[in-house]
Amino acid sequence: MGQSSNEQASPIQLTVDASDVARAIFWCRQSLRVDAHKGKVALTLAKWLPAYHAPRGAIDRLAGFEFRADGVACRWQRDPDDPFRIIVHLPEGARRLETTHQSLSPTQSNQGRIMVSDEILRFHWEECLLYSADAPIDEIMIEPALRLPEGWDWACALGNGDEARIGPEDGIVRFEPVDVRTLIDCPVLAGIHTHREHLDDSVTLLIAADREDQLPQNPEELECHRRLIAEADALFGHRPFEMYHFLMACSDQIGRMGLEHESCSEEGVRATYFSNWQSSTTERDLLPHEYVHAWVGKYRVPQGNFHSDFSRMTNELMWVYEGLTQYYGHVLAARCGLISQQLTREAFALIFATYDNRPGRTWRPLADTDNDPIFTAREVQPWQSWQRSEDYYSEGLLIWLEADTIIRSETAGERSLDDLMRSFFAPEDAEQPHGRLKPRPYGRDELIEALTDVFDYDWAGFFASRVDGIAPHAPYAGIENGGYRLVWQDRPSDWQADDQTHHSYFDFSYSLGVKMGLSAKVIDVMWEGPAFKAGIVKGMEVLSVGGITYSHAAMQDANRYVRRRRRQHRSGGEAPRPGKDGHGRLPDRSALSVTRRTRQGAPASRRDPQFSRLSFGYRFGALPVETD
Repeated sequence: MGQSSNEQASPIQLTVDASDVARAIFWCRQSLRVDAHKGKVALTLAKWLPAYHAPRGAIDRLAGFEFRADGVACRWQRDPDDPFRIIVHLPEGARRLETTHQSLSPTQSNQGRIMVSDEILRFHWEECLLYSADAPIDEIMIEPALRLPEGWDWACALGNGDEARIGPEDGIVRFEPVDVRTLIDCPVLAGIHTHREHLDDSVTLLIAADREDQLPQNPEELECHRRLIAEADALFGHRPFEMYHFLMACSDQIGRMGLEHESCSEEGVRATYFSNWQSSTTERDLLPHEYVHAWVGKYRVPQGNFHSDFSRMTNELMWVYEGLTQYYGHVLAARCGLISQQLTREAFALIFATYDNRPGRTWRPLADTDNDPIFTAREVQPWQSWQRSEDYYSEGLLIWLEADTIIRSETAGERSLDDLMRSFFAPEDAEQPHGRLKPRPYGRDELIEALTDVFDYDWAGFFASRVDGIAPHAPYAGIENGGYRLVWQDRPSDWQADDQTHHSYFDFSYSLGVKMGLSAKVIDVMWEGPAFKAGIVKGMEVLSVGGITYSHAAMQDANRYVRRRRRQHRSGGEAPRPGKDGHGRLPDRSALSVTRRTRQGAPASRRDPQFSRLSFGYRFGALPVETD
């Protein structure tokens, strides 16, 4: 069932009407030659999407299949061995197959990430495109066309296209033919309330917001993003793309996200990213992270991530693909001023404290977390600290921080990890693109050889101990090598305070071993921590602390009291007891009560006689390392 050369030269015509934002339905039509196929043709939807690191193709959203070959209705069925393959039975002598179907985008968050609202639209071609399952994706050409809501501004790495103005094609934008890999890597962002900023001659930022007043108002906020491009150029030297588009949605209506592509990236942040700039601190490494991916992950791609089709993939080297990107996302954010150096150090402190206190590291090596997107589909886990969850992102950051400080220290500052970024992840000057550069896959040995060229060191042993083996503690040497040490204090750092506000939680992980969310709900429990031993699980609701209706402040007061009482006990004094007026009684043996829903839906209450006695006192640290 392979394609003939004529079929490969004749593009599949794909037309999508994405103007039905009220119902979030994409109406799709396709036309393709099938004269080389005798009796049947196998079509497929992209299954393994590189930026998702998992087989997350939206086959479940396709509906309403109708297939006609030269006007004759065709029977179809799924391949029982692969539900992403659609087998269409063709009449004898069929020359052209016409298809119609719909892609049904989620309308509620429990159905998946919201991509469509009344003001903003994200569109992914791979959610609509059916193409031959038996030919390399780089040889299958697609002629795409798209209708967007009338009057909406939009951007796409495919270019501006040609828009028809009259007749039944009115409002349809037609693009030049591209191969499947390129098309799927070129999503569309459209919106009513938009701002377009040219960060330089080749890099554009399109911002779509829920409301007009949520678009940027302060030039300095945009200037930080402009400096990001200059800092990336200083880091990498050369770009692997000719043009680049940031597709940024500031919205509380569509889902938050960050997805990398070769010549663009998708950023979904809170609606108040610009309008409440001071509170958006912990989101500001997102654009740098996705931009770094143009070099790390897209141009230089791990071998297992690059295949001739989207039916298979492996998640090898995620501690490079994501971990190194996470490191330089923070570094570039600090260098361009999106995040201060002080807050960057506090972010690194939070990362170290989080991963050093993950009991799951005692049984599961970091390398195995490469598989988490496949296992969990990024759903919430019952015991995250024990199971581990894509730890290659931030623990990978700590590993690369240590590698960077080793090189800087041993070469007296003459060399750094920046040299690897230029020599290994950036194209040579002679490769400067007129369009897209072909991705260059690499393996672990090639990476270690390149790192050795930067600085001769036992990098194979370095990564083996930190990535492949059981490491009882998170990497700390990068903090010390940078001239810092981690300290603990009785209040959140500014970075963590911002993060708690952003994600609506309060963290007692380092005292009670519990993280609290909105409505007094337990959202995480540390494995083998005090709350774990008291029988607390995710989803429970804390009713009271010491007879006082639960609040984060009441929990803090109880923790502070226990800490003061222990100090007073050691010195022979007495600490004041917490209460509604600050002088009430200490929570007694049954003072903290929780409730949860059972599987049958009936409420079940639980009172723990030990929980109040196991409060150690809230603590958290700040510091590590400069990022210049």
